[in-house]
Amino acid sequence: MIAEIENKVLAWLETAGLGVRAVDVTRGESIKKPAAFVYVEAGEFSKATMNKYKCRADVYLLIAFRSVKDELERRHGLYPILEGVITGLMLADMDLDITPLVPVRFTNITDKDFRESNTLVYQILFNTSFMFTREEAETVTDLLRIGLEYYLQDPEDDDVKDASDLVGFEEE
Repeated sequence: MIAEIENKVLAWLETAGLGVRAVDVTRGESIKKPAAFVYVEAGEFSKATMNKYKCRADVYLLIAFRSVKDELERRHGLYPILEGVITGLMLADMDLDITPLVPVRFTNITDKDFRESNTLVYQILFNTSFMFTREEAETVTDLLRIGLEYYLQDPEDDDVKDASDLVGFEEE
């Protein structure tokens, strides 16, 4: 579910018409700006039933805006994107089995390096939640196998997994 949340937010950002040039899950200095990045940073669990735990997840978006003119131009260029992201994602469930995204706060996180490159960076925190259900051992093994194959694959490659590993569990 975590990857699905990131992917749906990225897809929304790409089609939202906010003037964002680069949308990704990674951050970097050489990216065209304005840019937006999304990542799920943390989750907190609470027991829901005997076999289910609710996970409250923190979904972060970074917005980077560059203008060489001045600080006021940077702020006034970034604010409409910031407001568009907040109002566009607020209370959205993106057709996933999650509670709707709730905006929590936004913060200016511009550091010295970004300031010197005439870039302003804001971070927006949203909360959502979804359920984890205890799975049978066979299902868990399948999830681990899928995850290992997927994350070892180079997306610019030939769609053939480069490596795989089967994880086994021993019963005590």
